[in-house]
Parts: sequence; C-alpha cells; structure tokens
Amino acid sequence: MNKNPKVFISYSHDGDEHKEWVLRLAIDLMGKGIDTVLDQWELNLGANLPKFMEHGLQESDRVLAVCTDNYNEKSNGGIGGTGYENNILTAELLLNQKTTKFIPVVRAVTKAMKTPLCLAGRMYIDFSDNAAYEQSLNQLIHEVYGVKLRAKPPLGKNPFIETEDDRPTLGENSTTFFFNRFCSAFPGVRGIAWFGGKEAVDRLMILLKIPLNFKDGAPIWWWRSGDCQIERFDRLHENIVLMDYQELRIRRIAAVNSGSYYQSFIYVEVEADKPTGLYKIDISADVKDRGYSREEYGLFEGRTISRAEYDDDATVIDGKPVDLHGKADLRVRYLTPYNFIIAAHNSPINNGGYDNRRDEVLNNVLMGKLPLEQLVDEIHKLPKRGY
Repeated sequence: MNKNPKVFISYSHDGDEHKEWVLRLAIDLMGKGIDTVLDQWELNLGANLPKFMEHGLQESDRVLAVCTDNYNEKSNGGIGGTGYENNILTAELLLNQKTTKFIPVVRAVTKAMKTPLCLAGRMYIDFSDNAAYEQSLNQLIHEVYGVKLRAKPPLGKNPFIETEDDRPTLGENSTTFFFNRFCSAFPGVRGIAWFGGKEAVDRLMILLKIPLNFKDGAPIWWWRSGDCQIERFDRLHENIVLMDYQELRIRRIAAVNSGSYYQSFIYVEVEADKPTGLYKIDISADVKDRGYSREEYGLFEGRTISRAEYDDDATVIDGKPVDLHGKADLRVRYLTPYNFIIAAHNSPINNGGYDNRRDEVLNNVLMGKLPLEQLVDEIHKLPKRGY
C-alpha cells in the first residue's frame, strides 16, 4: 500500500458551482492523506498548462476523470484542455490496456454513456447523488489506497472430496519457531518492553498469525492455571481478541527477551469484562480462591446461552426447545483483571513442577505485589527442556 498515493484530477470548467464541487473533493482527498494535484491550487497566471497536464497525468498514481456532459463532449471531440488530456490518456491506455490508473468519477451526466469513449467499459464511481457523497467518497478512498471494501473470502474445501491432512509441517523446534515470530512482532526488543491497547494487539496479530496448527503439533501455547495450545487468534475490535474460545480485552503486554532465545515469552494483562447476566457469580469469592473470576457460555445466532445448554447442544427459544446442531460457539469471559503467559511449547515454562508457583507469582504480579522481573528471574532459572 502506498503510504500517500498521488492523484491528478482531470475535469472541465463547467461553471463556478462545478469548480467548487471539484475543489471540495480535492480537499477531502487531501484530508485522507491522498496527495491531490489540482489546477486550482497548483497553477499561477502564466503557467504552462499543457506541461502541467502532461506531468500530472504521467507522474500520478491514479487519475480521476470527473465526468459531466460537458467533459465527455470535450474529451470525445478533442476540444480544449480536456481534449488535450484525452489524447495523453488514450495513448497511455493503448500502451497498457490492463491499467486501472484512470478512475471515471461520474458527477453530472444525463446521457446513457457515462464516460468519454476512451474510458468506455471502465468501472466508475458514481457521485451523481449529492446525498450519498460521503458513501461515494469512502468508496473512492478505498480504491485509491487499494483497500477492498469487501475482501474475497478464502476458498473452502470441496465437501464431496476427502483429502489428506493439508496442514503444513512445522519442521523445527517450537522454541525456534516462536523466537522467529517474536523477532518479527517485536524487532529490536532486548530485556522487557511494554505495549498497550491497540499496539499490543497489532503486535500479537503478528506473533499469532496463521498458521498456528501444524501436522507435527502446535508450537505456541499459553499458561495460567494449566496450559493449552493456541490454534486461533482473531481480532474482534481494536483491543479485543478471540484466542481460541476466550474473549480477551487486552490492557497491555510485555515482550520478554532477556535470556537465551528459548526463554523468550509474552506476558499478557486483560481488562475485566461485563458479566453476561446468565449466572449468579460471587466474584469476590472467585478472586479469593484463584485470583480472578470468569464465566463460560455459548453463542448461538447472536444470543448468549449457558454452558450447560452449549454442552447439551440445545437451548430454549420463545419457550420451545431448539436443537443447536453443533452451531453454537463456546466463549470464556473474564470478569476481573487477568493475566497469562504466551511462549513456545518447549519453553522452560512448560514445567509441571513450577505450575503452582507460576500461578502464585502471576496473581501477585496482577495485584501489583510483585514486579514482572520476579517472574522473569524465576523462569530464567528453570531447566531447559529436552529436545
């Protein structure tokens, strides 16, 4: 994606109202980071108009042809500056017929042919309806930046053909795989580096990008009260993610790279979420018992159902039992602040003899009673796992 794409606006001077409309479009594009070449602010008296047109058409990433009845007529007839631009545009189209450089912007066209002949058959953006200006502008901005409004979904498998396991092979130790992902997500980090909010999730999206599940195992795991592999990591909102079946409001993370490569890990802190209202939960008792509180539930067609209903694969809707046919999704929501560790499966953290102490330290770090450095020091002292 071009950070600041450059566009040239080609239009006919149909009157003051039309010039003001074009000026507004150019100002709106500039406000969205698109470097816009427009004669109204580029040219002074005595300027070389043909040279300006040639340079603008040739040096810009995209060219917006603002189509009106007058523009189309002048372009087709080779009249004035519009006709001159048409000659340059036509020559470039002849050299590269597959180009998408030229975008017809239809504004005030009463005839069936909405564009000049040189752009006939090209997809255009319709600005004819002033009430829909913002919607059309949004479409245009996405097009200039090359960002699809509707991304093509991935191609699924043929349901009538049985295939072998098509997951890739990891082919290396999980600690090597994790450290390579760590370096991509946290380049230059040595020691402990903290990241919050949106940036924290941006980094995790790199660390936990697909693939995460391989024929020979899942290389990245997470640890808290127990341990579990990570097979899926999706962003739901700016700082809200879905890690397998857990909804997590990411508060901040710490990338730890202070020992050998195989000792690197990520410390994650999660904000409290609102209860679903499905259960009566004694949050204070949960915190006293294990340091945090959470609830499990299911999602079915936009409604929350209890964990028991999820397990039974049925719920009650409008007073009637309804079979879920396996279409409900399991969710876990944390009702208090929560923390956990992400590391390689073969990390020294994967040590059954350290489980209880790990949870104790994590609880104390979460409550501010211990610094994260205490956890880091203890992990550095854990033995390296056999390979």
